[in-house]
Amino acid sequence: MMKRQRPQSPKWFSRWLTWFCRTELLEELQGDLEESFDRNCHQYGTRRARWIFRMEVLKLLRPSVIRRPGGKPIWMGALLANYAVISLRNLKRQSLFSFINVFSLSIAMSSGLLVIGMITDLLKFDEFHEHKHDIYRVISYPTYHLREQKPQATSPYQLADELQRDIGSIQVSRLGKRFGGEALVNGKKIQAKGIYADEHFFDFLTFHLTQGDPHTALKNPFQVVISESFATKTFQKQNPIGQVVQLEHLGDFIISGVVKDPPQFSHLQFEMIGSLSTTSLLANQGLIHPTHEAWENLDRYYTYLYVPDGRDKSAVIHWLENETSAFYQKPDQFTASFELQPIHQIVPGPNISDSIGPKMIYLPMIILSIIAAVILLTAIFNYTNLSMARALRRAREVGIRKLNGANKAAIMLQFTLEAMLLSLLSLGAGILIFMGLRDQFISVLPRAEEMVQLALSIELLLYFVAFAVITGLMAGLGPALFFARLTSLNALKSGHGIKSLSGIRLRKVLIGVQFTFSIIFVMAVVITGSQYSYVMNLDMGFARNNTLNISLQDHDPKLVKTELEKLPEVSSVTFTSYTPGIGIWHSIQVIHPGNQDTVWTHQISVGNEYLHQMKIPLVAGRKFQVGENDHLESSVLVNETFVRSFGFSNPSEAVGSRIEVAGKSVAIIGVTRDFIYANLEEHIKSLVIRNQGKFQVASVHLASDDIIGTLNKLEKAWTTIDAGKDFEAQFYDEQMADYYKFLVDFMKIFGFVGFLAISISSLGLLGMAIYSAETRMKEVGVRKTFGASEWSLAALLSKDFIKVVLWSILIGSPICYFLFDQLILSQNVYRIQITFTEIGISIVFLLAISLSTIFSQTFAAARRNPVSVLRDE
Repeated sequence: MMKRQRPQSPKWFSRWLTWFCRTELLEELQGDLEESFDRNCHQYGTRRARWIFRMEVLKLLRPSVIRRPGGKPIWMGALLANYAVISLRNLKRQSLFSFINVFSLSIAMSSGLLVIGMITDLLKFDEFHEHKHDIYRVISYPTYHLREQKPQATSPYQLADELQRDIGSIQVSRLGKRFGGEALVNGKKIQAKGIYADEHFFDFLTFHLTQGDPHTALKNPFQVVISESFATKTFQKQNPIGQVVQLEHLGDFIISGVVKDPPQFSHLQFEMIGSLSTTSLLANQGLIHPTHEAWENLDRYYTYLYVPDGRDKSAVIHWLENETSAFYQKPDQFTASFELQPIHQIVPGPNISDSIGPKMIYLPMIILSIIAAVILLTAIFNYTNLSMARALRRAREVGIRKLNGANKAAIMLQFTLEAMLLSLLSLGAGILIFMGLRDQFISVLPRAEEMVQLALSIELLLYFVAFAVITGLMAGLGPALFFARLTSLNALKSGHGIKSLSGIRLRKVLIGVQFTFSIIFVMAVVITGSQYSYVMNLDMGFARNNTLNISLQDHDPKLVKTELEKLPEVSSVTFTSYTPGIGIWHSIQVIHPGNQDTVWTHQISVGNEYLHQMKIPLVAGRKFQVGENDHLESSVLVNETFVRSFGFSNPSEAVGSRIEVAGKSVAIIGVTRDFIYANLEEHIKSLVIRNQGKFQVASVHLASDDIIGTLNKLEKAWTTIDAGKDFEAQFYDEQMADYYKFLVDFMKIFGFVGFLAISISSLGLLGMAIYSAETRMKEVGVRKTFGASEWSLAALLSKDFIKVVLWSILIGSPICYFLFDQLILSQNVYRIQITFTEIGISIVFLLAISLSTIFSQTFAAARRNPVSVLRDE
């Protein structure tokens, strides 16, 4: 049998250690690192062990370990200082081009700094746990009727017990959601949010109790642990232990502990933690939905594991993959598989439904990183472009230095150092821009205020400096390689041998790439704006003007209706289980009347007057009558898609048919026209409209133009219903705007990025136009002397740049069209068709900016007096 080969540590980092480490320390440090690498391979796996090895080598970069430059010439430091002085003089001498480079780089770097700050903050999530590398969450992959569903962060209640029973060396804790609400504490009413957790919560999750016993604080029913900030708000300096927290609809809980506030970079956020054992008692009392302990129930509990040993982890994975299938007796109807998710990979992490706490998936990070890289590249192209354009002037300098003994390395070092100095200067301005933009950046990203701070710290500043150095190296690499390859003879022959580079082709390509990015971002803003306008004005199949949606907050609908209809400004009041069109919908099982198959169908509950108020027309049958379903649900409405899906030939045939909904036989009394009850990303599917009284929203139609005055009266009327709860209401159009705010956020992001791209590209174009005008001034003077007009001269100087911009438009427009038409907008069922209007607006906008930039310099050159230009010849 072939012996398994030992994993190798990263060879490049091993060689680097050999290069910089002191000779007397090298052997011992190498031995320690290799031993640590072997242990980590066994415990964590080869990939992570190599990552740890690299980090350990980086940590050795300190004065006590780094080898002294004993063999280096004593003048090396003086040489570097001299190069730095020369670089600063060159930047000062070419002040205009230096300003263009610094300004464009600082703008571009600010976007990179924002992304670096965001990623740095996100990577801090759950790093505070003492056993962060050994704590996992079990995620579920359900399958309904052989159709795989999205993964869920929740798992069955029984999974923790079975896993603990079979693998006793691990530790398990169960969590539950939806704990909290309005609390009466120490005579004060306060809203509080929290989670349920069992008595093992504090065993391995690093949340420290300042008061109470962590082993018993959550052991008994109706115990609650509160956070320090919650205790301060409610008890000030009193001892909260043993006090009562009265939660609306849940009962009285005894405070058994006080826990330190969870860090911001924790995916578990809470003000209160209720004992999980309470849920079964609350369910028995009918205060919460029944606790389902069946393996088919995945939507309530979270399972966290502490697996201290690699062999235990393998055993857990094997158990999840092979043992859980036995708990599902009807896999053709429902089954689920399970997987371990490391706690430090939850945020950021994959897109998993029902995730507790803040959530950030990888895709936005990748997109923002790509956008930042694109913006940075445009600025680097500016530097390269202008450096190459000045090649003729710098070539003689290089030639003289080479005649005096400078080698390729010295030339490369000078030009690289010059680029790095310029990059570090740009970093200072970039940090100022970063500080001015970070609040707007956080506000644009959904829920970003919960996840990122973007606070300047020593660690972040070091990342910024490293980013600036890398940017400088990238920007200076092209010019450095080019000048280093020049021979002294060619460099001194008035630029002979470098005309191919200084003339044109590479510079055109770089400008073209910049403006290609610019047209893509401009078109993205215009197309997204058109889609948003389309969404906000779309006919969704119901009327939403002057409709105010009020959260019932568990109040009696009849009481709310009575109080609100006392106001003359209120035309009608009706109710619904959710607000259609804003991404909320509920599902229910319906038994097909023909073949008795069970089908999952969407449902909504509405009041008797809802269809009339929202102007949803019937195509067959009748509406609900008052009191029809008060005692026993006997009738439902369905939509046109339901009729087609269930095999009825027409709506009239469906009326009178009976179907089984939630175990009850009910009659279809009417068919409504299809309307958008979910959102614009979803097709309209089969919908059952019920009238069983489970309402969450009061839909109020107003008959007044005095909106502010009416809202004040409604809020006053609400105090007669419940003075302790805030009046929560929004107009329908406001809710629509909030739900589709992500389109506005996209516009802001693309607009900001487009502004950066166009600014940087225009600065580069400005610099090239200035340089072109300067180098062709004598040609302009001669042509003007022989009668050339200013317009013809301006056109002559501008035509090459205009061609490049036009080529950029021809390349960038189809790319952006494809991205939006085939990828982005294709996710929406209801979307615009991209027309020449969107494309034309984008092209005109970009041409206006680029042409004004070009002609501002070419006209200035064309108007110069030829005498002043030619008198030195």
